[in-house]
Order: sequence, then C-alpha cells, then structure tokens
Amino acid sequence: MWYNTQMKVFDFDETILHGNSVRRFFGYCLVRLPYLVLYLPVQLVACLLYAVKILNKDRFLSVLESFVLFVPCKKKFIVRFWDKNFKHIKSWYLSQHSDKDVVISASPLYLVEEACRRLGVTCFATNYSPETFLSKSPHCWGSVKVDVYRQNFGDTPIEKFYTDSMSDLPLLEMAHEGYFVKGNSVSLLYLNGQKVQQP
Repeated sequence: MWYNTQMKVFDFDETILHGNSVRRFFGYCLVRLPYLVLYLPVQLVACLLYAVKILNKDRFLSVLESFVLFVPCKKKFIVRFWDKNFKHIKSWYLSQHSDKDVVISASPLYLVEEACRRLGVTCFATNYSPETFLSKSPHCWGSVKVDVYRQNFGDTPIEKFYTDSMSDLPLLEMAHEGYFVKGNSVSLLYLNGQKVQQP
C-alpha cells in the first residue's frame, strides 16, 4: 500500500456525494424492478425495531440494504446506476480531488467502489457480498473507520478529513484538520483533535 505524507480522507455519502448512495440505488432499482416494492414493509419493520433498540445499527443497516439480493445482473445495474448518478458528486470535491485521496465509507463496497474507480481514488467500505449479503468485515462506521485506516496506512498522519456526520468523530479528532460538510459548504470543525466550532 502506498503512503502519502499529506493524507486526505473523505466520507462518501452526503460528503462528496449529494444524498445517500444506498437510498439512491434503491430508488433506481425500484423504478426498474417494481417488485422491490414488496421489500418496503421489511425496511419499515427494521426501522421500527431499530427505533425501539431491538436491532442494533449493524443489523438495521444490513436489513435495509439487503434488497440487493433481489436485483439481477447486479454489476450491470451498479454500472448503469453510476452512469446516471455520477453527476451527483459534489462540485467542491471535484474542484480539488486527487488520485491520492482515500474514501472510507459505511456504505457497501460493491456500490461505492465503482464511483471511486471513476474518480481514481482509493476506497474502503463495508464489505458485503452482493450475492449472499454476508458480511466480510465489520460495518465500516464510527471507530471502525479508524481501524480500517490504521490497518492500511499504519501511523501515517491524516492531514485532512471530511465528513457530514458526527458519527465520524474518531477520524475528525484523529486528523490534523477535520472538516464538516453540509451541502457544498465545507468548514473547519476540528484542529489537532480540538473542536474549533459547532457543526
């Protein structure tokens, strides 16, 4: 694995992409595969069980995202999805992105890696099999993102980290500069592990 002395790390959904990639992909598939409407009650029940703390976050997200089991020709659907949705990559990111950038996302790897391939950046994400939806790794959110970073880059410092979510606090505190993204607005939130303003 290469090492960059000026590491820039990014969340994906709502950070460099307008919207949530899984929700966008579900909507894209639903239009083309109307039978997926039958999966909506499953997602609703999962939301209710998560709200009353019967499902933990990992299980909740896996239920929401497992509609992909019923999508045929998955790779073709994903490629065509990004043909249509790549335009939703945010302009602030495109104006300064580099092939040395690293994306660490909680979304499924099989979905976000195609967008990252088109951007020419390194991608780490939750590694579910789209064929079986069995997890090949822990859900990549919160402190797990720190573990993923260290497994791949060791003690290499993060110069800048960008996210839209305070669930990424471990990486915000770890980076020299931690940025909070809202729409196309990017503001410095953490400096050397210390909060400098409210998100």
